[in-house]
Amino acid sequence: MRVVGGEWRGRRLEAPAGRATRPTSDKVREAIFDVLGALLLERPAPVLEAGDRRAEGVAGPFAGHVALDLFAGSGALGIEALSRGAARCTFVERAPAALRALRANLARVGARAGGDDAGTARIVAAGARRALVTDSHAGNLYTLVFVDPPYARYGELEERVAQPLLDVLAPRAIVVVEAAKGQAVRLAMVERRVKVYGDTQVVFLEAEG
Repeated sequence: MRVVGGEWRGRRLEAPAGRATRPTSDKVREAIFDVLGALLLERPAPVLEAGDRRAEGVAGPFAGHVALDLFAGSGALGIEALSRGAARCTFVERAPAALRALRANLARVGARAGGDDAGTARIVAAGARRALVTDSHAGNLYTLVFVDPPYARYGELEERVAQPLLDVLAPRAIVVVEAAKGQAVRLAMVERRVKVYGDTQVVFLEAEG
């Protein structure tokens, strides 16, 4: 598994040990980011916060975006966003094996990690709903979100995170959901694209403006 585009293209990424985590393949990740890049070009670029230097001078559709990698696993999706110019990414994961791989991958690409917004990468070792509620209370908003839970538990997990997720979305944020082919995705957003790659369905959604 490798980063497929941007500053860290070609860097190897570690997959978590065991079978509990299903990393997105390089081919599917590249296809996702091709679609995502086209969607992001249709909207104004995010305004950088004071002191946010990472994305200054970075060109491309991902520049300046604040990303959230929910059910992060290895962190491949969020790392891909950072590689392509996203200003920051929060990685939410609680499985110990996945957290070890995630930390190793961030170190491997040289992403500056911290427990708060001091770094380009923030790791939250908690369940998805708890992390979202905490972010909502703190007033944290995201412009780009990846939701990639275990396929077998998608329906149950969607129900738990649906409202808290809406509470942390910036206007016109893009949400990318990975699920099993044929799985109903019922998040209350505008569906922009649906792509199928083998047994994987990827739904691209847009929050209200």
